[in-house]
Amino acid sequence: MLKKTVCVLLCALIACCCLTPAAAAEDAGVITLRINSDIAGSTARDTGRLIEIVSGNVVLGTHNTGPVHVSDYAGTPTDEILVAGRAYNIRYSLSAAEGFELPEKVTADNVKIECGKGADVYHVAITKGTYREESGELVTYRGLQIYAVVTVDGNAFQRLIGWIHDLILKIRAWSLY
Repeated sequence: MLKKTVCVLLCALIACCCLTPAAAAEDAGVITLRINSDIAGSTARDTGRLIEIVSGNVVLGTHNTGPVHVSDYAGTPTDEILVAGRAYNIRYSLSAAEGFELPEKVTADNVKIECGKGADVYHVAITKGTYREESGELVTYRGLQIYAVVTVDGNAFQRLIGWIHDLILKIRAWSLY
């Protein structure tokens, strides 16, 4: 009788040990996103219009400077309304959703990004870093960063005016020193 009791207890202990790894974070699988260029009149705070998360395995990042960072063509950060025909450099920050884990490396198989007609992604990477919360506590995070140049949709006249405005900005920002 004692042998049966010990055997049952050992089997229960082994079963509990085997179930623990199954409760770990699940691999994110394929991350599917859509970057929009029909964003005239939006600001960096209108994240739902700027980027759509098609798969449910990532969420917008909440660390540091926020999930979306917009710069004009010359590289100056802006929080103004996005103007039709103008080009903007946009950084999107995402984190793994609850219960998921980001892949170690970004490949064409695990991150799929659909772009609007004026959007062009030029860099996607997994990043690691730390930031200080308002309470003073240092927090370490791991996230997905996407960098894109987005020309806001507009008619031909708006695109021409936007191109001229961006060119003037670039010339004014240029300096030998």
